[in-house]
Amino acid sequence: MIRRIAFCSSPGRALALIALTAVAVRAQNIPPTLTVDSASAAALARRQPRERPDTIRAYPVRKLGPGAYAVLGDTGQGSEGRSNAGFVVTRTGVVVIDALASPAQGKALLRTIRTITPLPIQWLILTHHHPDHTFGAIVLKRAGAKVIAHPDRRTLASEDGDDAMVSAWTGVLGLREMQGFAFADTPDVPIARDTTLVLGGRTFDIQVPGTAHTPGDLVIWVPDARVLFAGDLLIEDGVAMVVDGSSGGLLAALDRLEALKPAAAMPGHGRIPDDPIALIHLTRCETLSLRTTMRDDVQQGVSMSRALASLPPADRDRPVSRNSRVRRNAVRIYAEMERELLHSSDDAPAKSDSVAMLSCQQ
Repeated sequence: MIRRIAFCSSPGRALALIALTAVAVRAQNIPPTLTVDSASAAALARRQPRERPDTIRAYPVRKLGPGAYAVLGDTGQGSEGRSNAGFVVTRTGVVVIDALASPAQGKALLRTIRTITPLPIQWLILTHHHPDHTFGAIVLKRAGAKVIAHPDRRTLASEDGDDAMVSAWTGVLGLREMQGFAFADTPDVPIARDTTLVLGGRTFDIQVPGTAHTPGDLVIWVPDARVLFAGDLLIEDGVAMVVDGSSGGLLAALDRLEALKPAAAMPGHGRIPDDPIALIHLTRCETLSLRTTMRDDVQQGVSMSRALASLPPADRDRPVSRNSRVRRNAVRIYAEMERELLHSSDDAPAKSDSVAMLSCQQ
């Protein structure tokens, strides 16, 4: 059922999830004297210098359609670079999509919006509740935005509590970036099922695809511009993470995205695709391929450790590099395939995947 509601008024290179870092610490035999925070900091120190959002006047902007813009993060780095954000200019104000990873990044995002329009910031829509997309939200909130988000905030990054997540994230990004932080991802307008909003005279179709990347995913479709804001359901290299979600849920969500036939799409991380359908197709094929491999291993009685050993090794100190994401997805998908084998009375899921894989082999 679709609700229609009218509102006519008015990090850097450190975006590893806290839970992923904890797994990486254990898996990579980092000395036990190092905490998760210091291990993350040590990993970052071996890479390129941190970005300084407080010294940046504005991030790069790309126009996606009439009044719809992407605020570009880092390209060529998959999920490792700064995430993308977006905004849509309406008759009465600005609707922002995602808030970046810290108050410092949120301020740079706000300065970026101001290079395009002086209109007031009225709404912030969050595609999900991971820190790299929400920890800048307090800046938009203080600028006047009301928050639209899914009410389910659960993620592995927050499983030890919000205080632990903030502490660990501060250890990753540093105190300078996190100065002034407060949580601002609790929705003023909760969206738990497909909903159409009219904001400042423009229509926003907010889709709730189910548990795909996280339990709290939202997809934002701006029909008059045919622009899609996909969050982390799409990543530039096609390896969307399902550690907080499910591969089956992701495949169903991708079908919904493709049905929209977007003219432009903003992924959660990385470059804006010239062909949104091609990126959706790539993501589907990457997911199906890993499901097929894990299903075969489960059916043949191959242990999870042996199944993972057949994959490229994870990258040390890079828990969201491509190889590391594939391996972490494999753990979740292996468990999905075990449940499928235990609870499915037929091989319909496998047949469905096999049919879908045909398009990947063309």
